[in-house]
Amino acid sequence: MGGREQIYQIITLVVIVLFIDFLERRRPGHAVDRRRQLSLNILALLVVIVAGETSKVTLKSGLNVFKPGGVHALAGVRNLPGMLKILLGIVLADFCLYWVHRAMHRPLLWRTHTFHHSIEQLWWLSGSRTSVTHLFLFAVPQTIIAYSFLKLAPWEAGVAFSLGVVVNIWIHANIRVDLGPLQEVFITPDYHRVHHGARGLSNKNLGFILTVWDRMFGTYVSPQSVGKDFALGFIPTRKRLLRMIVGL
Repeated sequence: MGGREQIYQIITLVVIVLFIDFLERRRPGHAVDRRRQLSLNILALLVVIVAGETSKVTLKSGLNVFKPGGVHALAGVRNLPGMLKILLGIVLADFCLYWVHRAMHRPLLWRTHTFHHSIEQLWWLSGSRTSVTHLFLFAVPQTIIAYSFLKLAPWEAGVAFSLGVVVNIWIHANIRVDLGPLQEVFITPDYHRVHHGARGLSNKNLGFILTVWDRMFGTYVSPQSVGKDFALGFIPTRKRLLRMIVGL
C-alpha cells in the first residue's frame, strides 16, 4: 500500500478512536469494564493493524501480477469523479462483505470468525478482535474493488479504506445514539450489538454500513424487538486462543 493511503488510515484511526472513546465515556450505552481482557483487546488491535495491512499489500501484489480480466468488464466506471467512485466502492464492498460475513457463519468458515464472537464486553477496542484469516477474507473483495475494478487513485483508496476504519469502530462502539429515521438505512451500534448476542441471533444483522442487505436477504432483526440488556459472546477464548487469533 502506498504511503499516502497509510497516512490517511493512521490519522483516521487516531481521530475516530479519540472521538468514540470520548462519547463512550460521556454517553455509554451499557456498563463496561474496560480493564477486563484489556491485554487481549490490545493484542487484537495490533493483529488488525499488521495483518490487515499485510493482507492488502499481498492481494494488491497478486492483482498486479495476474491482472484478472473479469473485473474490467465495466471499466467505464473508472472515469467517474473521485467521490462517486468512492461511494460506489463503499456500496459494492458493503454488499460483498455482507456475503463474506454470512459465509463465515456457515460451518466451513466458522472458525475464521469465532474470535470475534468471544467478545463479552462490547466497546470500540474489543470490537477489534478479528482473526488473521478473517482479515484476509475481508480484504479480498475490498482490494479487488478498490484497485482492480475501480482503479482508485492513492487519495481515493486512502479515503475509502479510512471510512472502513470508521465503520468498524462505530458499529462496535458502546454509545447511546439515536439517528432518527436514518437508523432504518444506516447500521448503528445497537443494530450490530444484536449480532453479538449470546442467545441465538449471531446469524442476524450481518451488514456493516447499510441495513438493506439484511432486509433483502432475510437476516434483519430490529434492535427494538430484542431489548437493550442481553449477554454477549458465546465462544470462550480459553485453551485455543492462538488458533482463534489465526482463524483455524
